Amino acid sequence: MNDGIHIVLDSTASAGQTPLAADARCHVLPLIVRHGNLEWRDGEKTTAEMFKLVKESGELPKTSQPPVGDLLDIFTSLAEQGKKVIGIFVDGVLSGTCQTARMAARQVMQEIPGADIRIFDSLTAATPISGLALDVLQKADEGATMDELEAFLNDAIARTETCFSVSTLEYLQKGGRIGAVGALVGNLLGIRPVVALDKEGKLLVAAKCRTRSKVLASMLDFASAHGDVERIYIANEEAEKDAEFLRSEMEKRCPGVPVLMTGIGTVLASHLGPGCIGLFVRVK
Repeated sequence: MNDGIHIVLDSTASAGQTPLAADARCHVLPLIVRHGNLEWRDGEKTTAEMFKLVKESGELPKTSQPPVGDLLDIFTSLAEQGKKVIGIFVDGVLSGTCQTARMAARQVMQEIPGADIRIFDSLTAATPISGLALDVLQKADEGATMDELEAFLNDAIARTETCFSVSTLEYLQKGGRIGAVGALVGNLLGIRPVVALDKEGKLLVAAKCRTRSKVLASMLDFASAHGDVERIYIANEEAEKDAEFLRSEMEKRCPGVPVLMTGIGTVLASHLGPGCIGLFVRVK
């Protein structure tokens, strides 16, 4: 094991549900969730507990990035130990975490001679971030340099395609992620969108469906439309049956391709609501 290179992720990656949980080289910074007078770090409450609070109050939680002090602390600690650091963070359009991490990394590199901290905007969220980290650590074990790992990440991020859907538009609407008019029309007509992230990390509607089965079919078509697949990632919250269906169908379409599945945690769930599901692929 190459202990000279460490990974820092934010909690939206759900790294604790992957083999990264047992790797001391992976460090996770939790985002913050607030609901009324309650505040917790992502992972300290379950999504079921959070949804119960929402149901009882009628109000959605608010989320924020990790405090800059947390980023400075972990980067400083690792740099002082002589570790090289790769940080991979949630899509910068969805959160300011990556931008703050870049500022913290610059500060630590100015203060500690020889510090090498490289920050990447994943342009996605959830499971594929952990997938990138797993691949980086494997390549580090195989002898890859920091420059080689940087080149790999830039290329792999560009080849990752993201789509997701929700069971209710309420969370996206109240959270300000889509316009109120779009949410109202969707609710009246029973339309459920399949949402994708473009190459700048911005949300766009890839399909509008009336039934859950058509949502899943559209997600499968989206995932298969970008070329030969080398990695498959699936994330869900209270949609385990649908997640297993997507896994089965993707394994039929892409035999032998590794599949990584996780939940999404309270931060992403606070914006997407119960029943949300994501399908992500990295193409060759």
